[in-house]
This record gives sequence, structure tokens and C-alpha cells, in this order.
Amino acid sequence: MLTSRGSGLVGGAIALWVASQTFGAAELQIAAVAALVLVGLALAWVWLTSTHLEVDRLVQPTKLPFGGTGEARLAVTNRGPRRTALLRLRERAPSSLASPPDRTVAPLAAGERIELHYTLRARQRGVAELGPLSAEFSDPFSLISRTRELPGSVTVTVRPNVVALARGLPLGGMSGGSGEGRPRPRPGGQDLADVREYVSGDPLRSVHWPSTAHRGKLMVRREEGPQDPRATVLLDLRAHHHRGNGPGASLETAVTAAASVIVHLSQRRQAVALLDRGVTGSPPVRTAESWLDHLAEVEATSSSLRGILAPLAAGGSVGSTFVAIVAAPTGGDLTTLVRVGRSASTRVALLVDPAQHVDPTATDERTAAAALRLKAAGWRVTILGSGDELAQRWQDIVHVRRTGVGA
Repeated sequence: MLTSRGSGLVGGAIALWVASQTFGAAELQIAAVAALVLVGLALAWVWLTSTHLEVDRLVQPTKLPFGGTGEARLAVTNRGPRRTALLRLRERAPSSLASPPDRTVAPLAAGERIELHYTLRARQRGVAELGPLSAEFSDPFSLISRTRELPGSVTVTVRPNVVALARGLPLGGMSGGSGEGRPRPRPGGQDLADVREYVSGDPLRSVHWPSTAHRGKLMVRREEGPQDPRATVLLDLRAHHHRGNGPGASLETAVTAAASVIVHLSQRRQAVALLDRGVTGSPPVRTAESWLDHLAEVEATSSSLRGILAPLAAGGSVGSTFVAIVAAPTGGDLTTLVRVGRSASTRVALLVDPAQHVDPTATDERTAAAALRLKAAGWRVTILGSGDELAQRWQDIVHVRRTGVGA
């Protein structure tokens, strides 16, 4: 096809031809013909030279941690029997991952090979495609160009950010013999530390009448969960509950929290299940590496939180530890959360405040109310706003006193 320079030259040739006919100037006619001949030669040059290019792409590594770097190397070889035209090579890649090369190179002889390389910088989680490579062939005067897309691409996975979390959170069961998560004996006289607010469906025999009289509302004994070396992490992906865009969105805060908690629990020898969509029966258990790959590509959904928790609310077990990462839960959500968490000896809620991810000075009233209600039910609770340090918020959870109303 004609480039802008080629189009201009053809337009100029037509103008010269018209002028030569108008004024009877033979010299202008010769110039017009010469311009058109030059365009024709450029066209023949581009279409008769070789376009049989082969690209080999090597990316190391193909799985990047958030904030990590990698390298992509391209080897382009002319597999045709003739020399190529002038080449412009452009690699396709997302701007959040790389600044791919856009380079003009001299014609390649038959069998000749050139190498290109560029750096990958993992600035946003996700799954991206590197490639294909676009090759534009043109004549020495850049009058005619011909573009071909060279097949081949590589998938690169950028895992979510993982924040190191402090130890100290009591876990109900361990798969090893360290005893780190073994429940501690309860000192006598601390009945109030082992109660939570009554939830519809609790057996009346579990009502703790002294605490009920003290607080003026029904309270029940908090049962220790079984020594099950399994933890369940709930990740709220509901699109209508999250706010913000890009890396600073509340959804990204929630995914970072889930990735960090999963790695933390796995390092403490807990078998971790992630619950971010509806499942039949108990949620599946995977390795931390597998969950990180999964979290790299999760997106906002229209799922209902109560629908996701329904199988567990009907009698399923979440194991000894239950960590819920939820954005602005409503009353019905909280009721289901408390019911599902009853089988766990350790219950943690990381409440993501979506309002602060749009306006740092704002506060979502639902989030604050949910924190109070979950604390009253015996949960360890913290709120994650925009810019909050997850490690510090986790420290707050670790140091919370195990009381019915939270420290």
C-alpha cells in the first residue's frame, strides 16, 4: 500500500501532469512520468523481495511475581531465497508489562538472522500475550509498504502482590507436629471471652445465660473447631461492591490480601482452599503456587456472596481457620458469614472499604457496621482502605484480644 510519502508523490505527479497540459510545458510532463515510474519501481521492489520471515521467541520467566522483572528475546530469520526489503519490526505487548521494540533494520539476506530483546516489568497482575511480531516491508524511499504478522506468541502470567504477614495468629489445626496452631487452654473465670452473639439456627442449649444477662441480648458459647489442618479463604469478587480502577482498585486490594493470606497459611503448613465462586460440596484444596496462578487472572463477577457460601451454610466445614476478605457486606451476607464460620476455631475478616478507594477521606457505613457485628460474633476484624499497609492491618488482627466484642 502507498505510504503518506508515496501518496504525496502520486498526488504531485498528477498535479504536474495537469499543469503540463494546461501550460504546454513538456518538462513538467516528464517530471510527472518520472514520479510515477519511481512509485512503480518501489512497488515492484517491495513485492518481489522476500517476506518469508520466521521468529523464535524466548521469554524468561513466563511467571512473574508482582514487581519482578524478566526478559524477552526475539530471533528473526529470513527463510526466503532472496533479500528482504527494508524492515520495521514491532512487537505487540501490553504497556503495563513492557515497552516492546519498534525498530527499523536493514534488509536481511537469505538465511540472515537478527536478534531483539526487551525487559519485562510486572506492574499489574494478569495474564498477557507477548506477540505476534509485526513486520513492515518498505522500499528505500518509503513510498510503498507491506505489512505481515509473523505467527507466534507467549503467555506471561503476573501473579498478584504478596505481602509478608507476621506470625502469631492462632490456628486450630496443623499438618505438622510443631503444635503452633494448637488451641490454648482457657483460664477459668473468662467465660465472656468464649461467647458470641446468637445467630438464628443456633441450638438453645448453647445459650450462655450469664453473658446474655450481662449484655442484654442472647449470647452463645463459642465452640472450638476440630483439629483440622485446613483453612478456607473467602474472596469477594462482586463487581457491584467494588470501586476504583487499575492497581488502586478495591478489587486489587482484596486480591492482594487473598494472595498474602494464602501464602502465609501455606507456610504454616495449612492446607488452603480458596472460595471465590460457587462450588458443589467442600471448596477444593490446592498449593499456594496454584492459587497464585489462579488469582493472577480472576476478575469481578456478578455472583452472590450468599450463593457462594450456601453449600457451607447448609452444614459444610471450612476447616479450623476461616479468613473472609469481603467488600461492604450487607446484613444478609453477615448472617451467612457468621453461620459458616461457626465450625472454625479461628475466624478473621478483612473488610475492604470500597469508598476509600475512590475518595480516601470517605467511609462506607456498611463496612463500619459490619466490623462491629463481626467483632460481637467473636471474629478478628480489620478494615482495609486505600493505601493501608496490609502487614500493619494484619498485626492489628494478631494482637486483638480474643473477646466477644473485640479489643
